[in-house]
Amino acid sequence: MMTHNNLDQPKSLPVAEVDDSCRRAKIFAALADPTRLKIVELLAHAGELSGTEIAQKLSISLALFCHHSKTLAEAGLLDIRKEGQTKYNSLNWELLNACLQSLMRGSARAGSSDQ
Repeated sequence: MMTHNNLDQPKSLPVAEVDDSCRRAKIFAALADPTRLKIVELLAHAGELSGTEIAQKLSISLALFCHHSKTLAEAGLLDIRKEGQTKYNSLNWELLNACLQSLMRGSARAGSSDQ
């Protein structure tokens, strides 16, 4: 039986707060590590994987994956679903897309003021 257990997830801010520059900074800081970026890229292609699967595919220890997944989850970039004893990770596409769109809007505004 699949269950969604939000108690295991660190609290993150709603997508609507992506317009806050401090919030965006936290998201981009989470992405600024090569291992975390590899985790995001892997999940972008694979969809949903367990921590063990991610650690194996990236040739890192499960403890190191857990360390990095905590940072990504606190930034709101990971959705974590628990099934039995296994936690499955997937990307929070809504937040990631909102953050990138916010960045692009800011770049467009900055570019138009340069002219």
